Amino acid sequence: MPDDQPSEPLKIVIVTTELGMGGAERCVANLACRLNPQKYEVQVVALSSPPEAPRDGLVQQLREAGITLTFLNCRRSWELFSAVSQLRRIVQDTQPAVVWSFLFHANVVSTWATRGIRIRQLQSLRVIEQGTWRRKLQSLVAAKADRVLCVSEGVKIFAEQTLKIPVSKLQVIPNGIDLQEIRPSAYWPPEKRAYRVLAVGRLEQQKGFDWLIQCLAPILREKPEWELVILGDGSLRASLTTQIEAEGLEKSIRLPGWQSDLATWFFQSEIYVLSSRWEGMPNTLIEAMARGLPVVATDVEGVRELLPGSLSEQIVRIHEPLPAEALLRRLIENPPLRQQFGEANRQQIETHFSLHQMVQHYEAMLDDLLSREEQQR
Repeated sequence: MPDDQPSEPLKIVIVTTELGMGGAERCVANLACRLNPQKYEVQVVALSSPPEAPRDGLVQQLREAGITLTFLNCRRSWELFSAVSQLRRIVQDTQPAVVWSFLFHANVVSTWATRGIRIRQLQSLRVIEQGTWRRKLQSLVAAKADRVLCVSEGVKIFAEQTLKIPVSKLQVIPNGIDLQEIRPSAYWPPEKRAYRVLAVGRLEQQKGFDWLIQCLAPILREKPEWELVILGDGSLRASLTTQIEAEGLEKSIRLPGWQSDLATWFFQSEIYVLSSRWEGMPNTLIEAMARGLPVVATDVEGVRELLPGSLSEQIVRIHEPLPAEALLRRLIENPPLRQQFGEANRQQIETHFSLHQMVQHYEAMLDDLLSREEQQR
């Protein structure tokens, strides 16, 4: 008599470097909570310690969804050896079908932890790695992966040409956003305030905020009713503050630090700027576009996929500040153009970059990977 009972869900261990509120971490949480539970049983392992409130939103989301969550409490690089042994025990006890790692350190630790264990390995590349040794090490561990998932075509090109990962291993699955969570009707209109240009990110060299201040300074001096707000923390706060003071724009440029309620800031802004020097696929740009904002974005990895065709008029080159200043001035002085780009940006995200689409793509990838394994048995 045939067994009509449904098969047990396949176990997946997702490994991430940390579980703060970054883009890769949001992707981990979304996948863990939204992959079909009838097909996949997901647990999440973070190399770091738990984040403290209020930056523990993703931890709360995972726990509320009933996801098994383990922190390996690695605070220093030398503690990664302990992470390897801890993760190896988890894999041996759990016996998952797949170990799936996100971010550089998680990719390295997962590869070492699964040495000699017959198991499917997935690695996710989320950003263009900087530094020779990081690139060499990522290339070495990628050789052990069954598939390397790239967040954009730009990252795939980097993986193939710079990391020398065989193209047969590479697959592109872009980020997605939950459109139901960002309906403008859920927020009250802002009270009287300055017109705002918004930027979000760590205060580090990668994010290019020094360049953004340089581009906007002449406009802000002419238009005191406008302001620039940069949300985030980082090691360059002092130097950016010095730059702002040197421009005499202390009243026009604000650095409020990290903020938990990004939605309100987005909805109380007129223009969003991505000023990065390198990326993978910028989540903040997706969020801004989904909220109907016009954008000015540097030509980094993932941006041209988000802004194709006529939307590419919003793309600038970071080595060319004058065209960027001209585009910012054009948007600031032309409200109908802001509305036109904002509506088109929202439509682009709704059509191509929803969270539902992202999860579907990942499930199809898992189905393909595991069906190939069955065929090889």
